[in-house]
Amino acid sequence: MEKSLTILLTSLLIWSCNTRQSDTSADSSETSISVPPTNFTNDYLERLNWLSQPRSATVKEGILAVTVDKSTDFFNNPEDGAISTTAPLLYEKIEGDFVVKALVRPDFEEVWNAVSLMVYMDSLHWIKFAFENSDATGPSVVTVVTKGVSDDANGAIMSGQKEVWLKLIRKNNNYSMLWSLDDKEYKMARLTSMPAADAVKVGIEAQCPVGESATHEILYYHSERKTVQDLRKGE
Repeated sequence: MEKSLTILLTSLLIWSCNTRQSDTSADSSETSISVPPTNFTNDYLERLNWLSQPRSATVKEGILAVTVDKSTDFFNNPEDGAISTTAPLLYEKIEGDFVVKALVRPDFEEVWNAVSLMVYMDSLHWIKFAFENSDATGPSVVTVVTKGVSDDANGAIMSGQKEVWLKLIRKNNNYSMLWSLDDKEYKMARLTSMPAADAVKVGIEAQCPVGESATHEILYYHSERKTVQDLRKGE
């Protein structure tokens, strides 16, 4: 009787171990699903395009550093009608709905220096969602929507903040702009509509309107073709 019980217990132990090993293999296969890159690589950079070239763009340890010259900006001035389209824009062309997200660390040496998420249709129709050294509020979330002429809206003040997460979403012809300090809780900065377009240029804009030059850093960039349910929450 004792011998039979020992054999039974041994069999149950072997079965239990095999079951756990099988479960572990299943978990491993699920986590091995390929995901988009979470940091910049030179190969990833080469798959994107530039609208106006920067002085330099280099990748080191997953961070993209972009050096731009003076007088680089996107702004269609409502006061005098001057149009500036000189800032480098690193973009991809996306058709339909999308979500793009970036963690940016601008060079705030001079006023109006900024890194932005940008949607570009043409020189008269574009959106710039920036972490900018505003002349009015210092480091702040700033939105600029251009439909012929640009507006200029200062948002949340980020005094002492070096990095901010920016998220820009398209759903049909509506666009929402949200920011976060932790990539978890996002707050909407702006919601607007733009003219209908099948595909738009989307990406990262880096500017230095009045300084001699600036070197901005982009720590993360990711784009996804998806439709969100709630533009105000970004989900």
